[in-house]
Amino acid sequence: MLRKYALFVGVAALGALVTSCGGDESDTPTPTPTGTSTATPTPTPTPGVVLTLQDDFAPLSTNANYAFAYFTPDGGGAETFSGASRQNGLAAVGLELSPELASFRFADQSDAVTFDDTELTASSATLRSYARGTEKLVMELPGAYVLRVSYESQADFTQGTTDGVLRGERTALFFTAVSTTDDIAANLTYTGSVEAFGGEPQTTLSTAISSPDTTFTINASDDSITGTIEIYRDVAGTPQLVTTLTFARTVDGTGAVTGGVLNENGGFTGILTDSAHNFAGNFAGSLAGPNREELFIIFSISGDESDDDDRRFVGSFIGKR
Repeated sequence: MLRKYALFVGVAALGALVTSCGGDESDTPTPTPTGTSTATPTPTPTPGVVLTLQDDFAPLSTNANYAFAYFTPDGGGAETFSGASRQNGLAAVGLELSPELASFRFADQSDAVTFDDTELTASSATLRSYARGTEKLVMELPGAYVLRVSYESQADFTQGTTDGVLRGERTALFFTAVSTTDDIAANLTYTGSVEAFGGEPQTTLSTAISSPDTTFTINASDDSITGTIEIYRDVAGTPQLVTTLTFARTVDGTGAVTGGVLNENGGFTGILTDSAHNFAGNFAGSLAGPNREELFIIFSISGDESDDDDRRFVGSFIGKR
């Protein structure tokens, strides 16, 4: 029953992902990032949770989710980008080791998907992965205080008039809240890796997008974040820059701060613009760990719809000091 139940949930939930990503079978347009940071809620964790992949745990997080999908036509053909979006709402993950049971519920799912010990494919202090048919669940803990969980599933799908398979992935980040109340006395620097997904629907290959490691700084003078993320597309074996996203403190026309600055819980939101490459979007993230040991960011950008530019990218950064 476990196998059949999880597979049913995976396929049913993928329908919601198609809608949220603007699949051709839906009348619902792809969500577009707005131009105000107030529309980008700050991620929040479960208070007091310690993250580990070697003990039982069951953390929750809110507003730290994104999803994307790729389409492959029946009868062969390349897998290309279909759609992506950042999603607000509550996500949950759980791990029980005796007997083993891993569960994950994304923000748009009413029931969790589950995997047992017979479906475990890898286990270490930093990675735990499961697979069953076309479903996969991966838990990654690159440091100690930010956990990235991704669930992948597939379903038959018609894109336009072409039948094929849609491969969707939902990702949520879980984190340990900051507990120190000390002021930030010196700049905090975080280095880590970036995950980026997207492109132009029905055109960009699923293997074409990459983003190099990068560094972010929290400035002690004003508690603001600074840093950049570069996204590249492979063109005949050569990386071609698609966009450079600049993360910084922002102000409106009156001089009021509108984003890019830590709140009292160590969270932040902000606006992204790259006029040179015709992108706009937003970001949200938080410091993590009792003494601000780690930092993560979730971002979402899209092209200018008024120019019929339907490119879209989502992703995340996890860094540590």
